[in-house]
Amino acid sequence: MRIALDARTIYRRQRRGTGKNLLDLYRTLATVRPQWSVTAFHREAEINDDLLPAPFAQPRHIEMLGDRLGAWERVRLPMAAWRGGADLLHCPANTSPHWLPIPALVTIHDLIPLDMPDSHPLEEVHRFEAAVRSACRRAAWIITPSAYTRERLTAEFGADKACVTVNPWPADSAMKHVPQHEWMPVLRRYEINAPYVLHFGAADPRKNTLGLIEAWAQLPSAIRDEWRLLIVGLDKKSFEDYGAFAQIRGVAHSVVMHGFAPEEDIPTLLSAADVLAFPSLSEGYGLPILDAWTARTPVLTSDCTSLPEVAGDAALLVDPYDFADIARGLSEMMTSTALRNELIALGTASARRFTWRDTAERFAQCAEAAVEVSGGMRSAA
Repeated sequence: MRIALDARTIYRRQRRGTGKNLLDLYRTLATVRPQWSVTAFHREAEINDDLLPAPFAQPRHIEMLGDRLGAWERVRLPMAAWRGGADLLHCPANTSPHWLPIPALVTIHDLIPLDMPDSHPLEEVHRFEAAVRSACRRAAWIITPSAYTRERLTAEFGADKACVTVNPWPADSAMKHVPQHEWMPVLRRYEINAPYVLHFGAADPRKNTLGLIEAWAQLPSAIRDEWRLLIVGLDKKSFEDYGAFAQIRGVAHSVVMHGFAPEEDIPTLLSAADVLAFPSLSEGYGLPILDAWTARTPVLTSDCTSLPEVAGDAALLVDPYDFADIARGLSEMMTSTALRNELIALGTASARRFTWRDTAERFAQCAEAAVEVSGGMRSAA
């Protein structure tokens, strides 16, 4: 099979969740279906050509002058895939072109722009909704990481449940438990010299960084003053805004904030953390939970959207809209070594249920099904 891949998330200069997952998926797919070939279309003129294994996958830079309103995805990508002789177009980041000259396999991670429209420009929300509806009508197959999202796609967008597969993500393949004797160089860079709660922050309100700082302020000072809340991943404006809020709430001395954390620092930051605080307002999956389990770190997360499905009984669930409940959960975990150890044991066991080989095999079966329901590969037509 010849796959045309929208690989923009892989080749971003600051690769985040979707790009990391996609890179792991296709590296593993090369071992599961070595006879296949992949053309990875992207928009970065200068790239690392060694990201995906050759000759299984080949990167290809394509650009579009005067690109407006997503025309690269709507026109340039499907045209390049069709002209390149691909059997299948994989659109891995929630949306897909309306025009599909070849069968498409679409990965829809979540419906967050529709759940939190105030966090996105109205025009962007409308385009996202239209793209999801188009994918549910036109895609040969849809993959989503959670049953929560699958049920919404079938109930709200009319997707054919028989052609929507739940394929959970494992932890990032680079994630590991880092032994304690290796922590100090990284912790020194982040100015951490006390037990700490780690949070992957963002300007996006759904990550609930502001709510977490408010909950932190509601902790008894005797607990809070012995700990640090480490927030990483902030841009300049959110760094300033959240810093000012922490100052107003009188907790700036115990809240440590940093910008984007390099990928190589994340395993140590997670392994050294005593708690991962992930009280997100909306998620289509919740990959940081898997990463924390792999690093042997206990997790506090939300009791809504897909997160209870992923966490099961291996995390402490709180109401992310209730700051007092977040504070209660933090207090329980920060003051109880026994609870943290119990959650570490449960999380470590849960993490073993997810492997990249299983995920890649399910993906391959979905790709084969997408081509089959569309009438066979072009080469066989």
